[in-house]
Amino acid sequence: MLTTEWILGSAFVQWGLIGATAVSFLSLFGIASLGSTTIDRFADNQARRILANSATPLAAQLLNRFVDLIFAAIALRILGVEGNGQYAIATVTWLYLKTMSDFGLSILVAREVAKHPESAGRLVGTTTLFRLFVLTLLLPILISFLVLGSYWLNLSHPSVLAILLLTFSIIPASYAEAINSVFTGAERLHLPAILTVFTNLIRFSLGLLALGQGFGVPGIAGAAVLATLCNAAALHIAVQRQNVRILWEFSATEAKALTQTAWPLLLNGLLITVFFRIDTFVIQGFAGTRALGIYDAAYKLPNLLPLLPSYFVLAIFPLLSRQSGSDLRRTFELGAKFLVVIAWLIVLVTLFAAPLFIRILGGRAFLPDAADTLRILIWFAPLHYLNGIAQYAVIAANRQREIAPAYAVATTFNVVANLIGVPLFGYRAAAVVTVLTEIVLFSFLRRSLQRGLGAIDWKSLLLRPFVAFTVAYLGSLVVPGLLWLSIPFAVLLYIIALRLTGTIRNEELALLRPLLPRSSSSRLQP
Repeated sequence: MLTTEWILGSAFVQWGLIGATAVSFLSLFGIASLGSTTIDRFADNQARRILANSATPLAAQLLNRFVDLIFAAIALRILGVEGNGQYAIATVTWLYLKTMSDFGLSILVAREVAKHPESAGRLVGTTTLFRLFVLTLLLPILISFLVLGSYWLNLSHPSVLAILLLTFSIIPASYAEAINSVFTGAERLHLPAILTVFTNLIRFSLGLLALGQGFGVPGIAGAAVLATLCNAAALHIAVQRQNVRILWEFSATEAKALTQTAWPLLLNGLLITVFFRIDTFVIQGFAGTRALGIYDAAYKLPNLLPLLPSYFVLAIFPLLSRQSGSDLRRTFELGAKFLVVIAWLIVLVTLFAAPLFIRILGGRAFLPDAADTLRILIWFAPLHYLNGIAQYAVIAANRQREIAPAYAVATTFNVVANLIGVPLFGYRAAAVVTVLTEIVLFSFLRRSLQRGLGAIDWKSLLLRPFVAFTVAYLGSLVVPGLLWLSIPFAVLLYIIALRLTGTIRNEELALLRPLLPRSSSSRLQP
């Protein structure tokens, strides 16, 4: 019987992957050199610009995540539950390091470039050097973690090696992130998004090559390093095409100014990372690598969900930054309602299809535990989407210091609840804690929004979408247990309920009209 390892290790597949890597490499640098003009011509008004800057990156990342899921489906079968747990602890450690070294500068640079485009080159050089300086300060902490983690968390040697490789990838990623922020502030998110598609294909091909050669978890990490180097080089070419001259200047005065300005954003970003992934370390320490492997497999679908709010919010963030008062509030309410409606649809589908998702992704070895965990985790989506756009609205109002206490309280709750729940009830307690943490965070962010934006129509944002979801879910239970029939029926009921409950109003549908291409007759009119 042919196994996944044998297929990947065959000469035909190995040469095919080498060819795919070469094609992706040439495409990456070709697009970076030529740039993109088609989407620029389409985005000739504010509504279309938001569409281009949200739809293109979103489509690119959806494609990337689809590729990631294919890679995960192959890797999970080769690595198994234990191997998946080993790589999960490595990637979460990398996530912490990257978040701390970024220091919240991505949002800050995007905001400043939106207001002062001429500062782009200086900001890229200064913030890249600042990120590398912070990373250097973190190295002693990392080494201590690796040494002590081998005893306290039972870190394996493959995990340690993967962590070291992924840490090195932060160096080119820091430069790439600085350039990405410039494109965000200039409302040109589509070009970096397209480049990420080919970067991800390089990582995909190299990762499969590494697995085929038996390099395991460290091999996947090595592939990520090479792909990150390619991405940084391509973005360097792309930003030069925009006539941005990078100025590599860094002084103690600038470092102090950046620290004072960006530390609330760092705190927010770090606290977000802590309360979403601290469960990884708790599960590793109290339940072991196998339990972490199951939990991480269930987390792979929820891990895709932040894509939509992150790119949608980045697309409208320059607009939010230029607004104030009632205009800012109306833009927030409209964007938040769109995200919450989508989130409840995702919850609805996942409750029915969780076993199918896990079986396709990881196989029978992860069933039924990962599917049951996924059905718990997915409930975090609606408030996660709302909290995501809420913090950007508060930042746009220049009141970012007010949201730090909200994340501090939510993080404290998450850490304490995980430390109590996981030892008593196992890794599924971490899924429940994830959902409860979103509720805690929202209860505090709601106050910041009220102070920064004024009275929010929470009835339209929260109650009506939930009623529509409830009607759709309960109504679909009367359908026989056939997945291909129950899911379409539930979605249809949800759409009908959205209209009947007044969640989606006519004036909101009218806002979509400017996004549609103009007809030839309309262009002829004076």
